[in-house]
Amino acid sequence: MEHQRPKILIVDDRPENLFALEQTLKPLNASLTRATSGEEALSQVLRQQFALILMDVQMPDMDGFETVSLMRDYDETKNVPVIFVTAISKESKFVEQGYESGAVDYLFKPIAPNILLSKVKVFLELENQRIALERAINANKELAAHNETVLDCIVEGIVSFSGKGMIDWANPTALRLLEMTLQQIECLSLFDLFHHTNSKPSSDWSYFEEFKEFKGPNNHVHIRNSDHLLKRQNFTTFPVEFSISGFSNNIQEGGVFSFQDITKRKWTENELVRLAQEDSLTQLPNRALFHEFLRVSIQERIRDNGNLALLMLDMDDFKRVNDTLGHDVGDLLLQSVSSRLEKSLRQGDLVARLGGDEFGIILPKIRQSDDAGRVAKKVLESFTQPHQLGNYTLTIGASIGITTFPEGGTNIQALIKSADTAMYHAKGLGRNNFQFFSKEMQNRVVAKDTLEKELVVALEERQFVSFFQPKIDTNGSLIGYEALVRWNHPTRGLVFPNDFIPLVEETGLVIELGKQMLEMACRQNKDWIDRGIVSPSTTVAVNVSVRQLADKKLVDTIKTVLTNTQLPASCLEVEITEYTMMNDVEQAIIVLNKLRDLGIKIAIDDFGTGYSSLTYLSKLPLNSLKVDQYFVNGIGNDKGDESIVKATINLAHSLHLEVTAEGVETNLQREFLIENSVNFLQGYLFSKPQSAENLEQWIIENTSSNILNMTAV
Repeated sequence: MEHQRPKILIVDDRPENLFALEQTLKPLNASLTRATSGEEALSQVLRQQFALILMDVQMPDMDGFETVSLMRDYDETKNVPVIFVTAISKESKFVEQGYESGAVDYLFKPIAPNILLSKVKVFLELENQRIALERAINANKELAAHNETVLDCIVEGIVSFSGKGMIDWANPTALRLLEMTLQQIECLSLFDLFHHTNSKPSSDWSYFEEFKEFKGPNNHVHIRNSDHLLKRQNFTTFPVEFSISGFSNNIQEGGVFSFQDITKRKWTENELVRLAQEDSLTQLPNRALFHEFLRVSIQERIRDNGNLALLMLDMDDFKRVNDTLGHDVGDLLLQSVSSRLEKSLRQGDLVARLGGDEFGIILPKIRQSDDAGRVAKKVLESFTQPHQLGNYTLTIGASIGITTFPEGGTNIQALIKSADTAMYHAKGLGRNNFQFFSKEMQNRVVAKDTLEKELVVALEERQFVSFFQPKIDTNGSLIGYEALVRWNHPTRGLVFPNDFIPLVEETGLVIELGKQMLEMACRQNKDWIDRGIVSPSTTVAVNVSVRQLADKKLVDTIKTVLTNTQLPASCLEVEITEYTMMNDVEQAIIVLNKLRDLGIKIAIDDFGTGYSSLTYLSKLPLNSLKVDQYFVNGIGNDKGDESIVKATINLAHSLHLEVTAEGVETNLQREFLIENSVNFLQGYLFSKPQSAENLEQWIIENTSSNILNMTAV
């Protein structure tokens, strides 16, 4: 804002005197206003703010004394300084009359300019100081009003207090949260706001550890905390996060307490903890809480040299309930079972739902293993009673595996693994029973762990190799081969798939193994094609497992391998079993369509041993199916198997699919299959699976002869 010049009012009824005064005052940085009478002077001072008035005494109608006296009657003008400028007598009675009317000084005509200027400068400086002070006061008022508005609008409660903790002010938010008035809260100390768990609340700074040393000049302390409750007048409480800043100096002591209600946040945090530790369907503890409880229980038993038991329970045939009655009924069954499990346990035991129909039971303290057996027996007895689930009445069994600490393991992973092993053993013995983990099982677990570690190393060192079994058409021509995995173990020699594939599937290592097999098979086929060993249309078939089919990267992996090996997609065939396909039909259709779009051939392996739906079979993008060798082996011995083979071939042809018969071992089987229009043959009658080197030699030796007449090497 531009600085406004101070104003001076000069009053005289004679223009020449006004002119003389203006010329004298001209050097000053002031704004001059004229008035030729007392009435005009009064009018001016009521409209404008003047720093000084130079007033002539002798004027017609209203003299200077009367004018100044009237000015003193108005609040707006009573404090304006007035200097009388007069030519009348210097007698004291006139001077006294002037001072009584409100003048601050007298100047007698003729006036010395330097005296006039020096006196006026004093009043101008006083005016500048007054203006500056007024601006400062207004600025402080504006700042105070702004700060008050901010404090009124802030979402945190704010309370100020003295050095002894007595409250002297609170903002509206604090009053609202505490449900108090300003008059009520000003009667309290800061410590009165806190909810104390003990019967005798603290009344000094020792309530806060950080404030114990809060004394003496120039001290300042600041604490934050979110672990306290404030109380209202009705003694209800609410959690707060708060901050206290205290100070002590030579002038004053006191501080500011700010807080916010975190009731909603605390509820959310507790709810998140509950959800993180609770199964949403059964309200039992979930896997995370189960692991934590087991960890703590193990530590306690280590300290007191005691025993605990772990039971792993799996419901028998639960999948059948879901498949036949639907997941809604399955959920009701899980809830019913959960309720019975809780009722079967002792106080202090824990049962958790670990996923699906699997439950874990922890007996944190037992005297002997028989205690765990009695609990397991009680649990199984609870399963004998039917479950009433809406319109359905169901009876279901359970298989329980039991392990104890420290016999079955000394850590979480070992105990769970040994209990799982015992549970699967219980299932293998007919289900609806419980089994204790034994040394024999322990040995199997150790062997399994060892094998798993060896498999990891084998994948890293690429110890797996491809063997190939040829497929021929009914004219005796080689049309392709199936790639079969073998493990070239560094100490045990050649290991066959049945000895390691189940564990590879279980551990998920099949993803990497499948990739390596695919690379080897495609590279080998490309090499034979490029060297003219086989025709350019010869296909190599690779098997795809359940886990591989569920792998979202499968299609990209196959595309990458084909690109890297430069093998045409039409020279690759993917074989899946009925079980693999039916495990997730919708996913299988999506993946297989993508592979078919690339030009890759698709075949169903081991057809006839699964439970595939003809509806889905017609929707799958298949090129061929393979009749399982179990039925081929029955040709010539079992009319039923022969009928199945014929029906399978006719079914495939009706769906425009080619048929491969695997496991062909006799000429009788070969002749029967050809007679019934099979397309391709595979089996020991022609060749067993061979290494790449041996099969290459076999192909070269039989190129000019009819393979149908060959005997397997």
